[in-house]
Amino acid sequence: MISTIVITVLFSAVSLMTYRVYHFDALQEQGRMAAEMIRLAVTHEMDEGNPEHKNPYVESLIGITSLKSAHIIPSKQVVEQMAIDTSGRDPVSDVELKVIETGSEYEEILYGENDIRFHYTIPYVASSGGKTNCLNCHDVAEGTILGAVSLEIDVTGQFYAAIRNTVGIVFLFVLFGFALAIALRRLLKPVDITADELKHTVSLAESGNFSSRITKYSDDEMGEIADRTNHFMDTLENSIGSIANDVDTLMSHHQFTERDNLLNTTVSVVNTMAMVSRFKQVIENDRTLEDVYERFQALLRQQFKLTRYSFYELSEDNNSLIPVFNSGLAEGEELWCTKEITENCDYCRASRTALLTSSLDEMNICPSFNPGAQQDKLYHVCMPMILSGKVGGILQLVFSEEEKQTVSDDLPVLQAFIHEAAPVIESKRLMKSLKDSSLRDPMTNLYNRRFLDEYLSSLTGTIKRRKSQIGVVMCDIDHFKMVNDTYGHEIGDDVLKGACSIITNTIRNSDIAIRFGGEEFLILLLDSTEEGSLMVADRIRIQLEAFKFKTSQGDITKTMSLGVSMFTAENEDFWAVVKQADVALYQAKNSGRNQVIRYIDGMKSED
Repeated sequence: MISTIVITVLFSAVSLMTYRVYHFDALQEQGRMAAEMIRLAVTHEMDEGNPEHKNPYVESLIGITSLKSAHIIPSKQVVEQMAIDTSGRDPVSDVELKVIETGSEYEEILYGENDIRFHYTIPYVASSGGKTNCLNCHDVAEGTILGAVSLEIDVTGQFYAAIRNTVGIVFLFVLFGFALAIALRRLLKPVDITADELKHTVSLAESGNFSSRITKYSDDEMGEIADRTNHFMDTLENSIGSIANDVDTLMSHHQFTERDNLLNTTVSVVNTMAMVSRFKQVIENDRTLEDVYERFQALLRQQFKLTRYSFYELSEDNNSLIPVFNSGLAEGEELWCTKEITENCDYCRASRTALLTSSLDEMNICPSFNPGAQQDKLYHVCMPMILSGKVGGILQLVFSEEEKQTVSDDLPVLQAFIHEAAPVIESKRLMKSLKDSSLRDPMTNLYNRRFLDEYLSSLTGTIKRRKSQIGVVMCDIDHFKMVNDTYGHEIGDDVLKGACSIITNTIRNSDIAIRFGGEEFLILLLDSTEEGSLMVADRIRIQLEAFKFKTSQGDITKTMSLGVSMFTAENEDFWAVVKQADVALYQAKNSGRNQVIRYIDGMKSED
C-alpha cells in the first residue's frame, strides 16, 4: 500500500508536470500562430494603405478561437513616424515595453478568480524580406523592433481537463493498488504468519526452550520451511536434552540451577566438565602432593574468589584431622574449628556423616565451627572428599552474608572439582606413603639413612643460603647388646622404641631424627647454636636415664652417650661433620659413657 501511494504521488506529479510542459508548448505554438496571423494582417493592411482594417480582423479572430484578447503596441518610433493617436488605447504594460526593448518573446500563465489565461507577447520586427517590405513604409533599419503583438488565450478548460484526467488515472492507480494489496495479502499471509511463528520459535530457542513448533499453512516453500524448522527443533530438543541429561548423570553430585534453560544448562555442564577435566589433567602431572594442594589453593583464590577456607586430611593412624592449608584466619588463630577435630575426627560433622555440612539452612549445624574473633556473621560449608569409599579429607569454605549467594551457586562446580581431584589426591597420597615408608625405619618410624642420602643436598643448600648451621648429634645406647642377650630381642625392641620416643618428644618438629644403624641414632638440629645443641643432647641423655622400661624380670634403665659437632655454611663436606660427631661419641663412650661430648679439633677415634 505504501508503494502504491508513493507511485501514485510520483505519477500524479509527473503527469501534471507533463501536462503543463506539453500544454505550455502547445499554447506557445498557438499564441505564436495567432500573433503571426495578426502581424501578417497588420502588415498587409498597412501595405494596402488601410491600417484601420486590422481591427475588424482581430476582433473576428478573437471571436472564433479561444483567443480572449489581442492588441498591437507600436513602438515609440512608429508612433512618432506615423503620427498615431494613442489616446483611448489600452495602457502598455511593463512586460510589453520590455519585449519592445529587448526583442524577446514573453509568455506566462495568469490565474484569475474565474479563469486561467495564457499571456503571450512577441516583438514586431522590421524586415525587407518576404512579400511585404516593412522598410517601404518605415524609415528604420533591418531588424528594428516596430512594436509588439500581445494576446491572451483562455486555457481554463484545458487546465481542468488535465486535472480530471490526472484524478482519473490516480483513481485507477489507487484501485489497482487496493486490489493488488488484497491479492498480495492473501498470497503473503502464510509467509507473514510463518515468519512471526519462526521469530517466536527462534526467540524461545535462544533462551533454551526447544518445544515451540511452526504451523504449516501451505505446501509451497513456506510449508517446506515450516517442516524443516520443526524437524530441526525436534533434533535440538532430543539431542541437546539428551546430552544435558547424560552429562548431568555423569556429574550426579549436583543439580544445576538453570534447568529451565536447556541450552544454557548444556553449555554450563560441558564448560564445567571441560574445566574440571583440565584441572584433573594438570594435577595428575604435578610432582608431589604438596604441589596439588598448592594448585587447589590457587583454584579457590583465583577461580572462585574465596578468601576464607581450610583443608584437612583424615589421619587413619589416630582417627584425627590434620590441617593441610587454610586462609583468612585472624592473627593468632590456627583453625576455623575447635582443636578437638585434630584429636578426634568425630567432632567434625562432615567427617562423621560423610555428607556435605552447610550452615546456610541451619546456622549452628556443627558445634565445632569456631570463627574466633571474626566480627562479621560467617557461614560455613564443609565438603567431604571421599577416598576409597570413605572420607579422606574435608574442604571447608567460610564466607560472609555478601558472599552467600555466590558460594551457593558455585557449590556444584566445587563439588565437581573435589569429585574429580579425589582419585588424584588418593594416588599422590599413596605414592607419598610408599615413599615415606621407604625412607623410614619400619620399627621406630624414624627416617633412615636413605632419607639422608636423598635430601642431603637440599638440606645443606638451604643452610648455606641462609648462612645458618646444623647441630649434628650422634647417639648410641650404652651396653645395648646386653639387653638383647639378657632380656631378649623383644625387650630390646621396646628399649629402641622408647629411646626414639624420648628423642622425638625432645627435639622440635623442624628437627630430624634418623636411625643410623642398630642402636645408633643421628639427630639434625636445624638452625641451632652450639650451646643449644649441647643442651638438647644433654636433655635427651637425662630423660633416657630417668626412664624405666618394664620387663617380666623387673624394671630396667638405660643410658646414652652422645657426640655433638656443628655443620656451618662454611663447611663443604657434611659427612666429615658427621664423622666428627661420631668421633665425639666414641670419646664419650671411651670416657665412661652416659655423657655428651662436643667435638674438638684434633680429637681422634681408634677406628
